[in-house]
Amino acid sequence: MKLISISRSLLAAAFFSAVSTATAADWTNPIVEQRADPHVFLHDDGYYYMVATVPEYDRIELRRAKSIGGLSSARVETIWRKHDRGEMGAHIWAPEIHHVAGKWYIHFTAAPAEHVWEIRPHILECADANPLTGKWVEKGKVELAWESFSLDATTFAHNGKRYYAWTQRGEKPYDGTNIYIAEMDSPTSITGEPVMLTHPEYAWETRAHRVNEAPAVLIRHGKVFMTYSASGTGAVYCLGLLTADADADLLDPESWTKSPKPVLKSSRETSQYGPGHNCFTTTPDGKTDLLVYHARSYERIEGDPLRNPDRATRAQAIKWTEDGMPVFGEPVADGPYTIPDDLTAKVEKPDSRPNPIITEVFTADPAPMVHDGRVYLYVGQDEGDGSRYHMPRWRVYSTDDMVEWVDHGSPLKPSDFKWSSGGPTSWAAHTVEKDGKFYWYVTVDHGRIHGKALGVAVADSPTGPFVDARGTALVTNDMTKATGISWDDIDPATYIDDDGTAWLFWGNQKCYYAKLKPNMIELDGEIQVIPDEELGNVFTEAPWIHKRNDIYYLSYAVGFPEKTGYSVSKSITGPWVYKGLIAEGAQNSNTIHQGIITFKGKDYFFYHSGMMQHNQGAGEGHNGGGSFHRSVCVDELHYHDDGSIKRVIQTSEGVKRAE
Repeated sequence: MKLISISRSLLAAAFFSAVSTATAADWTNPIVEQRADPHVFLHDDGYYYMVATVPEYDRIELRRAKSIGGLSSARVETIWRKHDRGEMGAHIWAPEIHHVAGKWYIHFTAAPAEHVWEIRPHILECADANPLTGKWVEKGKVELAWESFSLDATTFAHNGKRYYAWTQRGEKPYDGTNIYIAEMDSPTSITGEPVMLTHPEYAWETRAHRVNEAPAVLIRHGKVFMTYSASGTGAVYCLGLLTADADADLLDPESWTKSPKPVLKSSRETSQYGPGHNCFTTTPDGKTDLLVYHARSYERIEGDPLRNPDRATRAQAIKWTEDGMPVFGEPVADGPYTIPDDLTAKVEKPDSRPNPIITEVFTADPAPMVHDGRVYLYVGQDEGDGSRYHMPRWRVYSTDDMVEWVDHGSPLKPSDFKWSSGGPTSWAAHTVEKDGKFYWYVTVDHGRIHGKALGVAVADSPTGPFVDARGTALVTNDMTKATGISWDDIDPATYIDDDGTAWLFWGNQKCYYAKLKPNMIELDGEIQVIPDEELGNVFTEAPWIHKRNDIYYLSYAVGFPEKTGYSVSKSITGPWVYKGLIAEGAQNSNTIHQGIITFKGKDYFFYHSGMMQHNQGAGEGHNGGGSFHRSVCVDELHYHDDGSIKRVIQTSEGVKRAE
């Protein structure tokens, strides 16, 4: 899947300046108290039909009205109740009402009365014109490709096909609740192989629980938008967004772009908390798009959020950018609501990027690479529990201005190296380009040889897909004898010299280096060890090579907690002369791990810190920063006239846009 920043360059077109028919569409929020997971369907008979989860989780209610506001006082019909025993006997959740081929269908979630967490999607059908008075028939459980916790199904038609999108628990490493899609061969069944569109990966998707759920689809302006809800059901609950071109293959995950930030989240300013599980509808004239969702009016919840009845249904108009992207803004405050006259959203580009530069997920061990006018940033993803490292995958980001970073997702993980243990040890890695190929040198645990090992993957693009280039490790612990530890083969860094010769540096406690063969996947000669005194007798790990004005700079982490020091040489093979520190220790982190590049005439110092805190005001869950929840930062690097490096000032302001 492609993942990019939601900030997009604005096109000149101004065709989304919608003018609402506000008078008839005004309403008061919340529309309906104590109704969660709302689904509102505007039928061609002029009625809005609404279903939602009731606090007792025991029935499905249906109401209809000629206006959104009218739903609050509309007559309510209970059209179906849960069974006393067996299937559909518990957890009646998230009903959705649709009209397909002349019949009404309600998709809903239920579980057996005796096994209340064996939750699965089910369907009711009604052939009568009026679904409030018509007969509803149970059509049973939807047969999915495998059996596991599954819920929150929706259905939509596009380009002559009907699709079914739903939430289901997957297998490792995607064992949270994920969003899947499949084509439907009837209004009650799917066909073909399901495709996973998104799984919980960002910090805001993993608070309290690892959750992606409740997909909802809106097709507008040549694009297909799919919102989904993320994290636990308290104040951290929020909406994410996937986007695909309208003519794309919707069953191809690469067709979808995932926004790295939530598009609707809690707001203290408006006293709305945990907004999510939405649907889309329009004003009666079809000219204004509306977002319908649930939220609470208070932040702190006593007890289990699932037992709290106070999620209430709310609605607000959607704004649009000039390039056709929806902007939901903040959840609006309780009280009378009038659709704004101007629904055009203006997006301004920031002039700088504050630190940390990646805030959607915890990232560590930055390895920047400049290629073809862009900076590509390779990082490990931190998912530790606060007491240990847990890094299940590497990620790639890129930018052409040091401010707007594009998220390219995770094209490599330890299990892609079959000789490795496959465990969650995506430690420091480094990527270089040579002869049109991209080589990604990584740290993993070996599956048979005790200790850390270095592998190399290769791709035709800086963003992958990457595959194991050798089928075996490049360096294993039994090849390095300078220490007695099992983790001295870590933190690879590659440098291609002016004559085209490639070199690999790595190590912990000792700094190793070796020449690479022209194929970039084999060592060319003996592994060498840089003498300790050439590194100030302070080398810890994380070597990095760069060159400026015929001087080679070898930077590395020193001491513990780590700072960043460096040595210089006239030759890449030394001897090296220790010159002191580049940077003090990182905030709230025992490690720092630098990467240094020159881009558009400026020098940059990448590092990680533990300064980012995701649990501030969350009310539940813990995503606090620290030594096992690190975040990548960047500040400018400067030199003295004699070529020595000035001490880096670590800032919260970050760097300005590179022109």
